[in-house]
Amino acid sequence: MLFEQFKVTGLGCFSYLIGCPAAGTACVVDPERHIERYLQAAQQNGVRITHIFDTHLHADHITGSAELAASTGAAIYVHPGVEAAYPHQDLHQGDHFRFGAAELEVIETFGHTPNSVSFAVTDHGRSEDVFALLTGDLLFVGDIGRPDLAGDDLLEAQVKNLYDSLYVKLARFPDWVEVYPAHGEGSLCGRGMSPKPVTTLGFERRNNPLLNNMPYEQFHEIMTTGFQVRPDNFAVMVDKNRRGPAQLAEAAPFNLLTVQQVEEALARGAKIVDTRVPSAFGAAYIHGAVNIGLTPSSVNWLGMVMPAETEIIIVADTPARAEEAAYIYRRAGYDRLIGYLGDGISSWAAQAKSLDHLPQLTPDSLKYVFDKYPDHLAVDVRSQGEWDDGHIENALHIPIGKIIAGDFELDKNRHITVVCGSGYRANIAGSILKSLGYEKVFSLIGGMTAWQAAQQDR
Repeated sequence: MLFEQFKVTGLGCFSYLIGCPAAGTACVVDPERHIERYLQAAQQNGVRITHIFDTHLHADHITGSAELAASTGAAIYVHPGVEAAYPHQDLHQGDHFRFGAAELEVIETFGHTPNSVSFAVTDHGRSEDVFALLTGDLLFVGDIGRPDLAGDDLLEAQVKNLYDSLYVKLARFPDWVEVYPAHGEGSLCGRGMSPKPVTTLGFERRNNPLLNNMPYEQFHEIMTTGFQVRPDNFAVMVDKNRRGPAQLAEAAPFNLLTVQQVEEALARGAKIVDTRVPSAFGAAYIHGAVNIGLTPSSVNWLGMVMPAETEIIIVADTPARAEEAAYIYRRAGYDRLIGYLGDGISSWAAQAKSLDHLPQLTPDSLKYVFDKYPDHLAVDVRSQGEWDDGHIENALHIPIGKIIAGDFELDKNRHITVVCGSGYRANIAGSILKSLGYEKVFSLIGGMTAWQAAQQDR
């Protein structure tokens, strides 16, 4: 039997290639948009991909189902509750699919979405017992799927479905069955996932409080509060995945832009995402740009800041970094990436074009500012839990979600230093404030980590 797990770092997506080299057939479960890995693994193992399964209608990334189907001729299977508008076959409770020694059984496990399924996997080459569950976004390692993504009007039903799926639908499986989820650390589809890629039902039943015989009333209370804000582009990805996303070959060309082309694009409403590190961005950047430093998880921040249909120009240190950013962003449905400046802002500066800056203060510099200017304001953009664990005296707490949404009031004439944990979010928030007309904005480089270290050294 062939069983291979793939991970998308940052988004935390897991997908699976399952089949049988002896029979020469295989399936892919929850493919990501870039399908090269599946094709290469199938070729290396001598199998043909004949079936493609999505465990649910994904909100946090673009499915690779259509891309993979076009490349392999395989059929796509989803639950009818997805209401998919593209060619597909329906999945139903109790359906079985055989790939030589490998067999998958469909289990309807609603709760994360109203159209979620899990797969019980058997390796007949070894045993007639189910050895693994592909749980989609029902059960993670150390967490469970959030039920709120389908909308507030469905939340009550989703919480009940989630509880029934965990405690009734999975009840027939013994403790030793392995659990392979569709997401891990980095995903926004839960709130406390472990970085481990696999667990067992028994371990989760023993150590995951949400699966440890929790009364429904307590479960309901926990699952209706405290979730991270949904990025605005989640709704866009749901719509694209339901309609059938465009293939990558249809995406807009992504080319090196001249300064004149950047100016023309900005004039028609395009936005700049500057992927450089905070210190480089802070020194000089093109006015209006948002600083989202390039990391594997930066697409989650992009999803919170920038509508998916926006025309985007990427600023990066090198063309390779710009291409890397485009590759990551397309996973989340950003197909209007019209080009890049791959020399940072050197070409822009060389033509004496206007530049802005976001000064980066060290902890010692910020302390000096506080001492000399008592009305200087620190705005802490971290989460409530981070704030409660400790913050700068007299700071004002405005979580970054409120900055992004414009749900705050500040005096534009006041000097402001933005603070987060490491400086990353502070530069996002600071660049947004600057774009809104706040001219006297600074960022604490190193964030609260550096501030606390400086206090210990004194």
